[in-house]
Amino acid sequence: MFGRQKEILRAGDRVCAHFQNSHGAKSQATDVGTLLQFTTSEAEVQFDDGATQFISKTWVVERLGAWELDLAPGDVVYSHYASGKGRTSNTDLGVVVSLLDGGKVRIRFQDQIIQTVPQGWVEQVMRLDPGDRVNAFFKVNGGRARGAKSMKADMGSVLAVHKEEVLVVFDDNVEQHVPKTWVCHRARPWTLQIEVGSVADIHYEVGDDGRRSTNTDMGIILSEPMEGRVQVQFQDTILQTVPLGWIVRLHEWTVADRVQAHFKMGGGKSSISAPATVMSTSLLEVELYFDDGFHQHVSKAWVTQRIRDWHSQVSELSPGDVVIAHFKRPGKHQRSEQTDRGIVVTILPRGEVSVTFQDDITQVIPKGWIEEVASRWTGQRNSFSKEVEISSLESNTRQLLGTPPPVPSNGLAECVICFDARPNGVIVHGETCHQSTCFGCAKKLQLAGGTCPICREIIDQVCKLHGD
Repeated sequence: MFGRQKEILRAGDRVCAHFQNSHGAKSQATDVGTLLQFTTSEAEVQFDDGATQFISKTWVVERLGAWELDLAPGDVVYSHYASGKGRTSNTDLGVVVSLLDGGKVRIRFQDQIIQTVPQGWVEQVMRLDPGDRVNAFFKVNGGRARGAKSMKADMGSVLAVHKEEVLVVFDDNVEQHVPKTWVCHRARPWTLQIEVGSVADIHYEVGDDGRRSTNTDMGIILSEPMEGRVQVQFQDTILQTVPLGWIVRLHEWTVADRVQAHFKMGGGKSSISAPATVMSTSLLEVELYFDDGFHQHVSKAWVTQRIRDWHSQVSELSPGDVVIAHFKRPGKHQRSEQTDRGIVVTILPRGEVSVTFQDDITQVIPKGWIEEVASRWTGQRNSFSKEVEISSLESNTRQLLGTPPPVPSNGLAECVICFDARPNGVIVHGETCHQSTCFGCAKKLQLAGGTCPICREIIDQVCKLHGD
């Protein structure tokens, strides 16, 4: 009994209740009905035999089913309907015309008959959206039955939804506006959150008629959805505008993730793929650092799968963190098989991080090479307290003597790697150079095969700046 279960009744609920007999008194038996509305003391119930009565709330014995659907005009619904005097046992497909007061709704069914029924008679709602994959009837375009409903349904993708009709492109690339009641089944609702630059598995146009392919191919989404379609560039650089419903799944990867990808070889795409780390992305391309030391910009569609979701396994990094990471092997700067402990020195742009390992060698490595954060330190200082006191005394002395503190010509007071020595190391690359590290760190960076911390150019030589 619902009284002992303390259930909360709402309009639309299916209930078992006593009814008024022919004398206006409470019946001995009960019957099944749908709750329409209620006041403080009474409830309006439409019984399944067609009778509608206002009865005392105490006459409602049990709730048989809770009605929790959310209806809106234009929704496609499966609903019971009135036949003769009562409620049918089966349902039919219809479109919600309007919502009425008193717990009722007006529905236009497939045979174009409009009925006002209790909202609780609606069993299922199918709210269509662009991108949905549906099974729908189509208009016959030949013979005497031109424009009539087909005998069988076919698969298609929803392009646009209107009040009474839906625009469907069927898989044979025929577009039609059909009544919503012709959509007999939604095979797959559209739930993907796409954006310009997303990579996905997508069906494509084949044949002279542009019908939907059986297989999918990797493609890059180049435009925002417009009239239920998006522009896509596939692996072979062919551009097509396809329905949203042709997009099957997204390939979700980002900077620092480990991926499997094809690479450039002989001016074209390799036949095999190799593991790599994502450094940065643009609209069409992704910057990858392959494990064999090669650094390439390739098409996003060349990334076949994500091997490791780095951001879900490693928390955000901060300078001073102790990490366990792979390192660059001497020579070709390949990714090491083993890992070593190191300290994060600097977080660099484009997916790189500067790490000082246990052998005091500092390397700039892809962020994705960090396997885990071993320990995180908070409240750290740039120098120890004794050094701070000495620095404070020196500062006070300079103020008394009126002497400004010495600052190097590049404006940096300390090495950007060790934060200890003065930046007297000059890193030369081509016809340019940068002064941001001490000579010792600059030499270590060169020997480790690292790049310039400022511009990431390959280091040609290191010089010591005298006179500082």
